Amino acid sequence: MSAPATIWGSQYRGATLGFFGLAFMVAYSTAAITTAMPAAAAELNGLPLYGLAFGITMATSVVSMTLAALWIDRSGPQIPLLTGVCIYVAGMFLSAFAPTMELLVAARALTGLGSGLDGVALYVGIARVFPAHLRPKMFGALAAAWLLPSIVGPALSGLVTDHFGWRWVFATVPVLAIVAVALLLHGSRGSGMTGPHPPAKSPTAGPGLALSARLWWKPAWAVVASASVLLLGDASTRSQPWWPAQLVAAVILLAVAVNILLPKGTWRVARGLPSLILMRGLMGTGFTIADVYLPLFMIDQRGLPAWLAGLSLTVGGVTWAVGAWLAGRGTSRPSQLLRWGAAFMLLGMLVATLVLLPGWPVWIAWVGWAAAGFGIGMAYPTQSVVVLGESAPSEQGTNASALQLSETLLTATMLAVVGAVFAALLGLGEAGYVMAFGTACALGLVTLVVSRRAGAS
Repeated sequence: MSAPATIWGSQYRGATLGFFGLAFMVAYSTAAITTAMPAAAAELNGLPLYGLAFGITMATSVVSMTLAALWIDRSGPQIPLLTGVCIYVAGMFLSAFAPTMELLVAARALTGLGSGLDGVALYVGIARVFPAHLRPKMFGALAAAWLLPSIVGPALSGLVTDHFGWRWVFATVPVLAIVAVALLLHGSRGSGMTGPHPPAKSPTAGPGLALSARLWWKPAWAVVASASVLLLGDASTRSQPWWPAQLVAAVILLAVAVNILLPKGTWRVARGLPSLILMRGLMGTGFTIADVYLPLFMIDQRGLPAWLAGLSLTVGGVTWAVGAWLAGRGTSRPSQLLRWGAAFMLLGMLVATLVLLPGWPVWIAWVGWAAAGFGIGMAYPTQSVVVLGESAPSEQGTNASALQLSETLLTATMLAVVGAVFAALLGLGEAGYVMAFGTACALGLVTLVVSRRAGAS
């Protein structure tokens, strides 16, 4: 009797290395850029645009995620993935040479378009290549791909930023992209990455998730949603006399667009996939807000160098990988992993917030972020496995897109609003940071509540 197949066996080893390499590139760029961005904002006198530099990447990826769902379900994930990598690399190069913060933000918008294509294509590629029983292991391996960049990425990025300048951080990412693409093309040959999958009916597909003719309208509504997020962020600064009308228009347009882009039942917290998709958005948004503003707080208020301020990202990345490894073992039910993950993330964020109090040491934030990373590490791969498992093969692009759209739309919206409020609170000591961390913890609490209805219906 032959040994059971594994992701590292001869049949799947090449594909595993390819997906691992792509995840490694994304992990390094995320950790490095988050650490280097405070220096970029300071040099370009762009601190008021600091939040927008992250939020616009989320906003533009909404458009490419929606297009990816159509493209992948009809032609397979390989070409959309390669296209996304090329766009991502172009955005990184433009960021490295940006002479002003406004142009850096524009380059970040291009990066978002590439990441949106890559994110959806990566998920569907795993579903096409690996059988269902190996997918948890593969998603666990993706989390492990975040481990080394999370350990050395922030510190290395901080050292490069301190000694050579932040521009070199952006310029190194394209090198990793070339290696990752080469590994992926070699490892996924003949594995179903190209060509559409024949339509099939999924007996467990959730309500409102099936591909329909209305999906062709979604790219247009994705553009509306992205524009509304940016309009909302600008209106929140109250820099123009017409900001009230601008705010109302942005909220109305965003509400309509999100209702079309996300599955029915998402905002009603319907049990099953709709709640799971909402949980992904809430969890990712809360974690990202804290993850963005924690290094900035350490530099701005505690006077730490960039390499040491990024240590929270390192600690969180390590425990994220540990949590994903535990989830991939398959010894716990998905519903348990989702609830435990939400609870650990909330606990960790509450502990990390203690660093805002006078007299508390900076290491308390790293302890808290270790718990938060462990929690999201358990929940994230579990969410992906459940969505792919309950999707018909011809609907995997649509449903993977919905999962990521939820996170991206909510994160982009909240980053724009939090960034605008943060800019308004500049000069008031730690008030802006209290607002940012308070928002993150509130989202973590709602995530814990929603987690009880997420998972299989």
